Amino acid sequence: MNRRGFVISMALVVLSWGLNYVVTKIGVGHYPPADFVFWRFLATAVLTVPWMMRQYPTSLVAVVKLVILGVTGVTLYQLSFTTALHDTLAANVAFLFDLSPLMTLVGQRLMRLRPSGPQMFLGAGISLIGVLLLVGASTGGTILGDGYALLAALLWALFTLLTDRFHLPISGIALTGWMSVFGTIGILPWMRWNQVVPHGMDIWGPLAYTVVFVTIMGLSLWQNAVMAVGGGKASLYLYVIPVIAAVAGWIVLGEKLGLLEGVGAVLIVLGVTVAEGVWHFRRVGKHPAAE
Repeated sequence: MNRRGFVISMALVVLSWGLNYVVTKIGVGHYPPADFVFWRFLATAVLTVPWMMRQYPTSLVAVVKLVILGVTGVTLYQLSFTTALHDTLAANVAFLFDLSPLMTLVGQRLMRLRPSGPQMFLGAGISLIGVLLLVGASTGGTILGDGYALLAALLWALFTLLTDRFHLPISGIALTGWMSVFGTIGILPWMRWNQVVPHGMDIWGPLAYTVVFVTIMGLSLWQNAVMAVGGGKASLYLYVIPVIAAVAGWIVLGEKLGLLEGVGAVLIVLGVTVAEGVWHFRRVGKHPAAE
């Protein structure tokens, strides 16, 4: 994946996932979180069958890895994420979830997957300050909901690290489809089977958006980006998502934005550009002519 393709892919991921906070909150406001996740990923699995038939696991090891990714990235992560949106503000979930890139960087360093230079950590630190400013201005959440959001951040970091480490021969939409199959099976014990089959645009509208734009498009682009440049670098773009989520929450849900949020948003974007290498820093040392 070249630089232009990576930037375009991450821009689409950030936009679709940023809006997802508000869209999913609307959906789980009318339908139990586990049931919402079940139908979302069952639909994804069905729609991605043509791609799954072209790329499929050919060994037991590959199947086990797909099961692990499905349970981590779909079953456990999505249950935590949607439950958090059900129990607390969409903005709170977005801000707290932004801790996942730092978790990914730490895990990446510990697992020695890819090198993490000082500029990447500097960018992460700047963005984290922005996240803290945004969190400081957010009120009205619940401790339980915020706890689920932190758990979701941890699970997403683990999922990203596993994706980076496994290097499966399956990629893109096919990988998303196989993960959806195993992840959907894992959700069954938590199902409440409310209304059995969901009905009404308040449910089907959010479901359609999350299936097409968030899962099939967004998750597939994300997987390719992680496998191309590493989880640490790709995860830094997630810092931009709360900006989009906050604006969408303000417009759709009536959540307020103030000066503090604006400063935090600027720092988030600045941190991403620093970590990406848009701004280059050199150590100050002696000029060769002076030696």
